[in-house]
Amino acid sequence: MADGNNGSKRRFGRRGRGRGRSGAKGVETTGVQDGPVAAEMPEEQKSIFSDQPPVVCSICGKQIFDLSSALAGRDGGQPVHFDCALASVSEGERLEPTERIAYIGRGSFAVVEYRDKSMTAFTVKRRLQWEKEGEKYDWRRAIQQRIGL
Repeated sequence: MADGNNGSKRRFGRRGRGRGRSGAKGVETTGVQDGPVAAEMPEEQKSIFSDQPPVVCSICGKQIFDLSSALAGRDGGQPVHFDCALASVSEGERLEPTERIAYIGRGSFAVVEYRDKSMTAFTVKRRLQWEKEGEKYDWRRAIQQRIGL
């Protein structure tokens, strides 16, 4: 058999896969930047929203660290955690054993029923509107201006 890698340990792929970044056996790296690279990082890259006051979820009262994944609350449009909105929607719905609640986008959740055990195909039973459709929120506009949309 003609093997172009005859006598070589490397057959295909990258060398040193699974041994840390250094490639040496038994040497693990943490991936933490230290030294002059971290010191030279611009301040705006360290924390994009450091000049903004902390945003608090109106459902649980805890700080929202990832505002881009937040949803607008039903009362006043203040931001809430996605998980808090999902839990709030789940509390008010009676579900059959084959039904689940899923986020379907644009501020809406839905009660879905999966057709098989692989959970790849489903049918939407009921749509549950969470956010007001077409409403623009000030806290979302601020994020869009920051990222240039």
